[in-house]
Amino acid sequence: MRHRVSVDVSTTRPKLRGMSRKRVVQSVLYCAALSTLACSRRDTSSRADVATDTAHLVTTSPRATDWASELGQILVVPSDSDNSGVVLYPDDPSAQLLASQGVTLVNAAGDTVRVKLIPSDSQECGEAPMVRFAGASRPSWSVGLLGRTARLLRMDSIEALPAADSARLAADLARLASGLATHQNSRFSGLPFVVLGAHRLQAGDRQFLIAHLVRRLNQEALPLEERTLIIAERAASSPTPEPYAVTYSQRSEGTEDTAEHFEVLAAVQGRSSPLLIFARDQLSNTTYEILERAPEGWHARWSRTLSC
Repeated sequence: MRHRVSVDVSTTRPKLRGMSRKRVVQSVLYCAALSTLACSRRDTSSRADVATDTAHLVTTSPRATDWASELGQILVVPSDSDNSGVVLYPDDPSAQLLASQGVTLVNAAGDTVRVKLIPSDSQECGEAPMVRFAGASRPSWSVGLLGRTARLLRMDSIEALPAADSARLAADLARLASGLATHQNSRFSGLPFVVLGAHRLQAGDRQFLIAHLVRRLNQEALPLEERTLIIAERAASSPTPEPYAVTYSQRSEGTEDTAEHFEVLAAVQGRSSPLLIFARDQLSNTTYEILERAPEGWHARWSRTLSC
């Protein structure tokens, strides 16, 4: 029996998180793909609606503290206020360091703009220093770095691709996500995947896909979501493009607020391997994480969680 794939484009309702950054709301690419044959799909209509939030979350491991020095002396992310940011690294920067030189603001595509930092007495979540930027408001950015020696890697967004390429890539991502193991008796099994965002990049001889997908259980009392982050890769030098294979994934279940929302903020070429800067966002906390592609696979190099 054939698999059915449908693609649609819509806009989600803006939602402001009470955290160190706004959850960016963009036009998202909808992709529905069945992960199993229709004849073997479980009949979800026979399941009773359960108005509880199971909140099966990816638990945060002990904080990784091995800062990647090639990223520089300071890491800044956007705050909820315009023309300002939150300093994530170091934990307690000196005013002299903040005022010493300009910081480079980077977006996910790899575009940059250089600005001057102005120290502030304010703190985000009562623990992270805030800074202001000299001059007018800045274009959209995701991270700010000072003293970076690593080369930025440009990422193509799925929304910027031609419609046919976007649809093909969304179908590939749904297939990859469908192949991931899930916990036994998951209520999301067999439901279609929605691609909320995806980026492509190349580092050395490898091509990478980073994607954020969701499956929704629209029960009347309390709608639930399963959110999935995947990193897939393949050789870039192959004469015939080979299929992507998933090399890293995370999954989180709950309501829209309790399930983690994943976002890739920037990519750089570290000394020996690519580094990805991620945000994992929930209602009351956001974890910022640097993932490194080591020979044995992706692992967390550094992280910091802001809770408020």
